[in-house]
Amino acid sequence: MHPILFTIGPLTIYTYGFFVFLGVLCGYLVSSSLAKKDGIESNIFSNIIFWVIVFGFLGAKLLYLLIEWRYFLSQPLASLRSGFVFYGGIVSGLAALYFLIRKYKIAFLKLADILAIGVTLGHAFGRLGCFTYGCCFGRPEQGWLGLLFPLDSPAGYSGLKVIPTQLIEAGFLVLLFFLLLRLRNRKRFSGQVFLSYLIIYGVFRFMIEFLRGDFRGSLFFLSTSQLISLVSLGLGFWFYYRKLKQRFKP
Repeated sequence: MHPILFTIGPLTIYTYGFFVFLGVLCGYLVSSSLAKKDGIESNIFSNIIFWVIVFGFLGAKLLYLLIEWRYFLSQPLASLRSGFVFYGGIVSGLAALYFLIRKYKIAFLKLADILAIGVTLGHAFGRLGCFTYGCCFGRPEQGWLGLLFPLDSPAGYSGLKVIPTQLIEAGFLVLLFFLLLRLRNRKRFSGQVFLSYLIIYGVFRFMIEFLRGDFRGSLFFLSTSQLISLVSLGLGFWFYYRKLKQRFKP
């Protein structure tokens, strides 16, 4: 772990924030390049991306505050400085995207295919940021898989080794990024990349949640993210089936 990247006088650059910024930048550059290949004007795409990112961060923070409301009431400034729930950003970002494409008259699935690839890459960098801060950590594991975090970090408060779920997810997201890029060149219908993202990441997120050790809100025995994953899976499979049915309809 290395929570502080460097300091310049009174200015402190945190590694978590640096990786989040790097993720947004790389995700934007990749998506912008793909959008240009698909004939979407650069200024229109940049405007859409700006508002999707803004609402994405707001949604991710809002869901975090709803889940961690006790911590927010006790430490409001600390909870505002850090902590996001990725699925909250996806939901609010997609909502913003829906209204923006209606304004610019761009096909939703065409743009969603592009953004799914950029979001996946950006998310991978974000998880590396989580690792440097010590959030989004796994359950205690004293075997070879466990890592010991500093005592002053969220993952090290217990003094026990924990599963580095941040690194596991970051590695998976890099693989998913390249898989979606490959699928983009071979897709059979518009929306296939986006729907594949919903399904594949939904399955992975549902499974890795069982390894998480931080509090994330729950209903019965499922976490908030697992419930959203089930919705994502259901929608992904349903629309994927409908698209295939329409494509092969005699």
